Amino acid sequence: MFKQLLALAGVAAAASLPRNGDMAAFARDAPQSKILMSNGSNLLLADFDGAKFNIVLQKNVPIAATWLVYARPDRLYAVDENNQTSTLFGIDVAGNKIEQKTTTQASSGVVHLALSKTGDRMVGAGYGAGSIDVYDTSAGGLKFLKSINSTGGQQQQQKKAHPHQAVLDPTGRFFIVNDLGMNELLLLDSTNDSFDIINRVPVEPAGCGPRHGAFFPFGAAQPTHYIVLCETKNLVNFYSLQYVGGKGIDFRREQSLSTFSGDVPAKAAAGELVVAPDNRNVYISNRLSGATDSIANFRVVEQSANASSSSACTHAAATTRLELVGLTSTGGTLPRMFSFANDGQTLLVGNQGGDLAVVALKRNQDGTLAEKPVASIASSAFPGGKGPAYIQQIA
Repeated sequence: MFKQLLALAGVAAAASLPRNGDMAAFARDAPQSKILMSNGSNLLLADFDGAKFNIVLQKNVPIAATWLVYARPDRLYAVDENNQTSTLFGIDVAGNKIEQKTTTQASSGVVHLALSKTGDRMVGAGYGAGSIDVYDTSAGGLKFLKSINSTGGQQQQQKKAHPHQAVLDPTGRFFIVNDLGMNELLLLDSTNDSFDIINRVPVEPAGCGPRHGAFFPFGAAQPTHYIVLCETKNLVNFYSLQYVGGKGIDFRREQSLSTFSGDVPAKAAAGELVVAPDNRNVYISNRLSGATDSIANFRVVEQSANASSSSACTHAAATTRLELVGLTSTGGTLPRMFSFANDGQTLLVGNQGGDLAVVALKRNQDGTLAEKPVASIASSAFPGGKGPAYIQQIA
């Protein structure tokens, strides 16, 4: 079943990717792509041709825009991590222009935004306020609709709720909100604009700190798994999913794996998680781990039902597993966010500190990352020497 689903999910993406032997020619012939970045107080656009970056716009903004959402063709939504607003910008990608349009109320410390499938609603994770925001984004606008208490008034062991990310499920009905403080996955049902929390999934082990996650397989109409990265304990939790009635989705934890191959550095705090478009690899960023930080590469493998497993949690019927392959330096520190370029073969990594603010890392045929970046931007090219908290190809 997994093989069939994986083939369906990956065929479209795989058909458009160059073979590894053609990668050098592909880089030479690739058209200019547009990369959107933000280091909080500055929004930047850069041209990228596969071999070098060229920053073409740097716009100072009066907010802490640590997360952005681009809505084609001309809208850009931004959080203000340090205040109680969210902002809509107009963006002219070809003309390299960004202009502020409107600002609306938000919960304190929103750190992530996610658009609905139709694009007329948006969900924000209010890390600072311990709440989840819902916005009206219809007709190209931005209007605050309501805020949802992440705790739901329930007695909890943790001190404070900290929603960190909202992830839209591929059916378009649900949002998963990873609450780092309450140690829960919250399932929001958007049916009839209700956005009710219909399921709360405790994340184990206790104090794990779920931060960012992704559905698997990438591109599947109905996913079989959810993968979440835990910041506090530097773990990856792998859940099998079953779409059901009242709870919406049932989650069963199949694995918990460390983001390091050896001892975990004392101050380490894992950051981002991305599933490769070919559904054969998962990548995670390690922060506060040494002189430079790293991207951890996990491989997706199929395992027979009777095979033994060294993971912390096993399930006899589970055949899809993750295994850690290795770590690759990011050339800098604090890689809060990274993403895939549209070619599906290049990771765009933003380092908030260190010598290199941005690196483009190519994937080898086996999914491992090449040690030497194909392109980079020095931290000195960014205002204040602070690299991007957000980086994404938008054209």
